[in-house]
Amino acid sequence: MAKTIDVHNHLFPKVWLDYLEKRTEWPTLRRTGPTSMVFYSGDVIMGHIDRAGHYDPEARIEDLDKYGLDIQILSLTSPGVEWLPAAEGVAWAKRINDYLAEVCHKYPERFYALAALPYQDMDEAMRELDRAYKDLGVKGIMMFSNIDGKSIASPEFEPLYAKAEEYGLPILIHPTSPLTAEAMKKVRLPFQLFGFTLDTAMAVISLIFQGVLEKHPRLNIIHTHLGGVVPYLVSRIEDSFKGYAKEWGLELPKTPSQYYKEQVYVDSINYHMPALRCCLDWMGADHICLGTDYAHRVGRPEQAVAYIKSLGLSEEDTDKILGGNAARIFRLE
Repeated sequence: MAKTIDVHNHLFPKVWLDYLEKRTEWPTLRRTGPTSMVFYSGDVIMGHIDRAGHYDPEARIEDLDKYGLDIQILSLTSPGVEWLPAAEGVAWAKRINDYLAEVCHKYPERFYALAALPYQDMDEAMRELDRAYKDLGVKGIMMFSNIDGKSIASPEFEPLYAKAEEYGLPILIHPTSPLTAEAMKKVRLPFQLFGFTLDTAMAVISLIFQGVLEKHPRLNIIHTHLGGVVPYLVSRIEDSFKGYAKEWGLELPKTPSQYYKEQVYVDSINYHMPALRCCLDWMGADHICLGTDYAHRVGRPEQAVAYIKSLGLSEEDTDKILGGNAARIFRLE
């Protein structure tokens, strides 16, 4: 069996948590116990830290060994450094990337890292990407589904996509405080439900509709949480583009589905077998990667490997999902 590779999980440096706890405005966190904390977006809970593996690599490795997880591609999660004033965001991106590199060096072949970038200053973000790739050896890039309310298909992010394609670095699109935040508040539903999954879907589909993937055919995107809502709205996406794209000045030589199935990979985080089978039927085993969302509450790392095995696929396809696809796109082979 191939080594299992978890492409979606998060590690917080302790110094980052200490810094956020001292802040008086967003981004900040509130300590709820000796080792537990809560993140907020305004008055809405964005996430919890209540497992030692969130910030302790040794505790994390103990969990990975129990769960049958050989390798993790580490990333920071929300709140990201792009919420900070520019100078602070640049400084913290460097500190976080240095920390992740240290963890990867200390535990070789267990951990690799995605770069955290200060997207509020794209000149500095590009400099940090060069440093993280050339000096620290990052294997990909962490990007949120919107950048402080700005679409990731905005022209200012074009240099990032060009450089990611040049370096062969996949970009993982992860949810943050969603563009639909106020709508979610009105209906009293957690962001983690429709807010997160819809936000990443809008982000990835916007990269397709706005021609970013057409312009960068060797760019690979990882769409978290089993592709958000995309695999279940395929016909709607196709019909909407066909019927209305020209009114928005959009034209593409291929259908949106073709770009998605060729350049987008999804992680396996959705523990509802009919949903996973729906995605598998549409995308195939070549474009699904193992994910756990460790160490968050909305994840089941202890079930992740067994869940894929229970699909009853061939050994070859099972190995692709558990680690083969990730090893290929992150160039770990």
